Amino acid sequence: MTRALRPLLLVALAACTRPGEDRALRDDDIGRASAEGITIDVADGLAHVRSLSAGAAELWAQAPVLDLTLDVDPAAAGRFTLTLGNALADHALTADTAAVAVTALGGPRPTVRAWELALPAGRTTLRIAPPDVDDLSPWRFAVMGDIQDALPTVDEVFAAIDAEPGLRFVVSTGDIVHRGREDEYALFEQQLTTLDIPFYSTIGNHELWADVDRWYRRFGRATVHFDFRGVAFSLVDSASATVDPAVHTLLDSWLAQHANDIHVFATHYPLLDPVGIRMGSFASRREAQALLARLAAAHVDVTFYGHLHTYVGFDNAGIPAHVSGGGGAEPMRLDGIDRHFLAVDADPTANRLTSVRVIRVD
Repeated sequence: MTRALRPLLLVALAACTRPGEDRALRDDDIGRASAEGITIDVADGLAHVRSLSAGAAELWAQAPVLDLTLDVDPAAAGRFTLTLGNALADHALTADTAAVAVTALGGPRPTVRAWELALPAGRTTLRIAPPDVDDLSPWRFAVMGDIQDALPTVDEVFAAIDAEPGLRFVVSTGDIVHRGREDEYALFEQQLTTLDIPFYSTIGNHELWADVDRWYRRFGRATVHFDFRGVAFSLVDSASATVDPAVHTLLDSWLAQHANDIHVFATHYPLLDPVGIRMGSFASRREAQALLARLAAAHVDVTFYGHLHTYVGFDNAGIPAHVSGGGGAEPMRLDGIDRHFLAVDADPTANRLTSVRVIRVD
């Protein structure tokens, strides 16, 4: 090997060792932006700042509760419009001081909310949350994954989700696009206009088929953690069939924080393939087994996976597990399971999930 080739080999080896490192680093930048005398910072990067100017900001939510700060130069103070996409229909915005006047503007559909604020110079802290944020009565959410080349008809799945009573939002395990093309992302956003509740997603391997920056420009983080109404959600990037060490470190903190709460773990690849007929698991069994041991020790209540275009219910390390890849991607043949999603019932007072039900679309 020539001396000139050695640096290239080292770079290649590093990329193979940590294929998700760039995404883990990129996640850290989500939720912060500065422009024209205004700086916005969304706590934990739970919303992506799509645009920012002296008079307006557009955010894309990745969680049902958002805390953010606005630092405003004197010259930028005044009327300011904040628009939130991927919102809950009952989202409300409150400021940390009564001196900040807030006017709700509504939105063109249930998942778009907008407010007008009279921003003073200095720092303003805002919270965007629904009125039931602290309600510990039973509630419901949906889980789905693997839309891919069925993007033109995923509105039919969304219609079935909208018809299911009481669902607050969708948790997705990724593979929302097929080839990672810009037109696919545009079509996905168009289809989301038919869904009446937010769609919170990690990424899958198909988001990596082209420039993953297309995901980041539109939606934000690849790994997301939030808690809502007594349930913690960890949506973890395993798009490279592994979890980056930096994400493992984050996950350990979330596991410790929610060891006594209902905790939902969702990722694209099953840690261990429950079917055994295709490459449907983590690349390393050692990593998968170690991660399962940590999830079990932290009393995680359920694991949700995608990647396999079917439904499989099973246990891993004593934790209930569900593969739900029924968003429309080519289904596994001969198993009789086509498009579907999961409806999940949570009872925070009892500190448990009471049911996970398969809702068939076809």
